[in-house]
Amino acid sequence: MIKRLSITRRGASITGGTVALLIGGFLTAEGLFIVLALCGGILICMSWLLGKLNLRGLGISFHLPKHLPAGMPFELELTLHNRRAFLDAFNTEVQLLLPSKTAATAVASWTAAGSASRITQRVTIPGRAYADTHMARLTTTFPLGLFLAKRHLEIRQEITITPRPIIPRELNGNGSLHDTLPRNGHTSGNTSGEPRGIRPWQAGDSARNIHWPTSARSMARGHGLRVRQYDPPGFNPDECHIVFHSYATGREMLREDRFERALSLLAGSLIELHQMGIPCKLTADFLDWQSIPCNSKMQLVDCLHTLARVQRAVGTEAHELQNILRLISPDHTLMIISDMTPDSWRHLLTNHPHTLIIDIRQVRYRHKTLHAAV
Repeated sequence: MIKRLSITRRGASITGGTVALLIGGFLTAEGLFIVLALCGGILICMSWLLGKLNLRGLGISFHLPKHLPAGMPFELELTLHNRRAFLDAFNTEVQLLLPSKTAATAVASWTAAGSASRITQRVTIPGRAYADTHMARLTTTFPLGLFLAKRHLEIRQEITITPRPIIPRELNGNGSLHDTLPRNGHTSGNTSGEPRGIRPWQAGDSARNIHWPTSARSMARGHGLRVRQYDPPGFNPDECHIVFHSYATGREMLREDRFERALSLLAGSLIELHQMGIPCKLTADFLDWQSIPCNSKMQLVDCLHTLARVQRAVGTEAHELQNILRLISPDHTLMIISDMTPDSWRHLLTNHPHTLIIDIRQVRYRHKTLHAAV
C-alpha cells in the first residue's frame, strides 16, 4: 500500500497567492492582507487534511471469470468499499490494472460510510496471460481540487487468459476436415474432398459437378458430359501428434508477435481436433520436449492453461527437432506448428507418411489494449 499526496496547479496558485498576501501584509503593515493570508492558509490545510482522510479506509474488490480466451468480452464487476464508521467518500476515481496492459476505470461521486459503490462494465483482455496479483489505484482531488491524493493497492485473485483460438486453414483446406464426420467418410451435405481430375458423367452425378468448358469440347467431338472427380473427403486420422518448435536456420528475423500467433493456431488446432473427436498429443520445445495428452475435455483445458503461461524457447537445436520427429509413430498424423516460416526448417522433416505443416504467415492481426472507462 502506497500513499501519495501531491499539489495540483490550482493548489499551487492558491498557495502562491497566500504567501504573497502574507509577505505583502507584513511589508505594508496591512492587517487585511494578513487576515486573508491566514484564511488561505486554513483553507489549504483543511483541503490537505480532508484529501488525505478521503482515501483512508477504502478498499477495492472485483469479480470476473477465472478462465477465458483472449479477445473475448466479459463483464467486470468493480466495487469500492467504504469501511469507515463515519465520513463519507467523495469524488473517488478507481483504476484497476488487468493483464495485457488493460485498465478498467470508474469514478464514484459519493460512497456513504459503511457502504459501497458498485459498477459493471464490459472489458476485453486482448492477449494471453496469467496473473494472481493485480494493481489498483485510488485517486481523489476532494474537496477543492487543491491536492491530488493517491493510494495504491494490491489485490490477489487468479485469472488465466488462454490464447485466442485460430483454426488453421490447412485443417479445412487439406483433406476437408471441416466437412467430415468423426470416424467415417460421410460428408455433411453435398461436399466433397480434394479435387482430383475430370471424368465422364455417370448416372447419379450431381449437375453442379459438371465441368462445362470440358463438356462443351467433349460434346463437340461426339462424346458426353464431363464432371469433376474428387478424392474421398477425410483428413480424419485416428490420432494426431502436434509438434511445436521455434527452430529456424539462416538469418530470418525474430518477430515476437509470431510466437503469440503460433500459440493461437495451436490452441485453435487443439480445440478443433477435440470437437472432431480426434485424440491428439502435444510435444513442444517450450515444454522441454515433454509430451502432454489432449484426449478429454479436462486435458484440453489443462493444455490451454499451460499455453497461457509458457515462454518462447530459446536456443532450440536442429538435432532436438529431428530426434522428436523420428519418434513420431507412422500410424499418427504429424502436425507441425512453428513461429518461424516453413522454408527455414522444412529440410529437417523426415519421411513421415502423414504430415501437415501449418504456415505461420496465414493470419495477421494486432493486439489492441481496451481501456474501459465510465
